[in-house]
Amino acid sequence: MDKNNKSIQVLNRAFEILKIIKSEKSTKMSLGKIARLANLPRSTVQRIVNSLIKEDFLSFSTDQGIQIGNEIYKLAATDNYDIVRSLKPVINSLSNKTRETVDLAILNNDHMLLLDRVLGTYRLGVNSKIGLKLPLSTTASGKSALSLMDNNKVKNLLQNEASTNRRKDNKKLEDEIAKVGIKGIAYDFDENNDGISAIGSAFIVDNKIYSISIPVPSHRFSIKQKELEKFLKEAIEKVKPIIDS
Repeated sequence: MDKNNKSIQVLNRAFEILKIIKSEKSTKMSLGKIARLANLPRSTVQRIVNSLIKEDFLSFSTDQGIQIGNEIYKLAATDNYDIVRSLKPVINSLSNKTRETVDLAILNNDHMLLLDRVLGTYRLGVNSKIGLKLPLSTTASGKSALSLMDNNKVKNLLQNEASTNRRKDNKKLEDEIAKVGIKGIAYDFDENNDGISAIGSAFIVDNKIYSISIPVPSHRFSIKQKELEKFLKEAIEKVKPIIDS
């Protein structure tokens, strides 16, 4: 086999491995399991997986096994370039008014994916990373997205999501999400990260659910909560004409 054909074969195998890991996302993946599903020698899978981990297209942890890495999610974020560009002035303005970090995320299967963010100006703030995966049940971003779904889908997503770090059972979360649907604003009080609270609101563009959220150190959040609510509501009002245009 010549060099070009060999390179193409390696690429094809890498793509196949990525597809397998994506399709088996609810299962803890190992090299042996991937090799079996891909019908490839374990040594071949190990070489390809190690290369993908090195480039951050895959990640590995003892608890969760082999998973899709941050670079894949960053590539997914670029697919939403138009909405990111359109909403940049809105999140810029919101960050300027609050002096806090503002995040723009999209619902991506069973989590929120951070598409864009504007960092705040406080010395002590939250530095969100584009491509970050956010859980649905413990973040303001995720809860606001859930509030736009029907009850059966919410129940299904909550049941399938890992609940190790949750401080609320599914029933309490379902009640909270129903209230978010009425008020239009969701909260995270130290639920996803100790010392960080957040406020968020979600909206739909072209059948996709997006959210704007403001993560804040908790000691400051309790003082600024009403102010953050006011400015977030104003920002969401500014989103509507952009969506409709």
